[in-house]
Amino acid sequence: MSQSLKALAQLVEEIEAADAKDRPAFEPRLSRMIDDVEAGGEIVPARVKCLHEELVNEKIEAQFDNMPV
Repeated sequence: MSQSLKALAQLVEEIEAADAKDRPAFEPRLSRMIDDVEAGGEIVPARVKCLHEELVNEKIEAQFDNMPV
């Protein structure tokens, strides 16, 4: 396992251990790490891509939580 994939796995563990309200803040970092792994010619595990998609959705939903009705 490459250094990039090890770092990615460690970040995934941090995200999974984080409180639900804190998870969206990890999205930019996870996105950059996914880009770095792919740029290095490695394959990003599907579960990591799914986690990224979840974080993007959570981030969008969090924006609407503060919207006045």
